[in-house]
Parts: sequence; structure tokens; C-alpha cells
Amino acid sequence: MVIYAAYGSNLLKERFMVYINGGKFQNKDYKGCIDKTPPEDLGWQYVPYRLYFAKHSSRWNNGGVAFLSCEEEPNPDYHAVVRLWKVSQSQFEDIHDQEGKGWYNKIILIGEKDGLEIKTITGCWTNELNKPSEKYLETIKQGLRETTCWDKKIEDYLNKALNYKQK
Repeated sequence: MVIYAAYGSNLLKERFMVYINGGKFQNKDYKGCIDKTPPEDLGWQYVPYRLYFAKHSSRWNNGGVAFLSCEEEPNPDYHAVVRLWKVSQSQFEDIHDQEGKGWYNKIILIGEKDGLEIKTITGCWTNELNKPSEKYLETIKQGLRETTCWDKKIEDYLNKALNYKQK
């Protein structure tokens, strides 16, 4: 077992579960994992990486999609929120396949919890920053509300990612 640290649209349980069970989300079909065991939601935490948006996704109206910085972020004001999903190693690998290993080509070991590794999947694309579509941002906002129970803090949190500047 491992703990997958989800951010971006995978904060939203409905969105994440199509990676596990297969099905359709936003008119795109997903094959799901071979192992359909429901993941365990272990809550959320901040991680010392910064959220940013990059690339051009046709699935999301050609807007950018979420990534975590490949280097640790020293300023805690910019740490990212992740939702912790306890999954099997094979599920983690299937999730990685479905995310797309071309863009999400870096696995970061964030730490440990309850003796399990916490890992996330990202890519180093700060040279290709791109604002996300409203549809994508709304999915992330729904996921943040569901994950953190935030309301007013969501805009401030996302504005830090939207105003990311390459170092």
C-alpha cells in the first residue's frame, strides 16, 4: 500500500474515483484500475511544493492543468494542499498511467504516514505556464471545498498558483 497525494482535479472524489473504477468524467472515458478496491480517504495536508498551472489540455478547453513544483518550496505561505488516498501500489501505477506519463513524468516521495510512503505525480513544466480554464478551476474549487471545508480561503489559495512566476 502507498498513499497517493492528490492535488488539482483529483481533490474531488467524483473525479478521482473514475481513475479507480473507470467511467466517464467531463465527457472523457477512463479505463480505471485493474484493482477496483475503494481507496481510503486519509484527509489532507499541506506539502512543501507549490501548485502551478502549465501545458495546454484539450480536455480542459486548452487551458493549463495542475502540477506541483519539482523543487521544494521554502515559504509555507505557498505550500500546496494534497488529499491523501491510501491505494495499492498497482492502483498507484494505474493512476500514473491514466494521468499520462508524458506530462506527469516525475514521482515525488513526500514523506511517510503510518509507515506508508506518501507519493505524488507531477511534471516540471514551469517554462510552459498556462492559465487553466474556468471549467477546470471549478472542478478544483469543488475538490478543495470537499477536501478542506474551506470557503473564502479557496480564492486566495488558487490565486497564489495562478500568479506563479518562474524563478
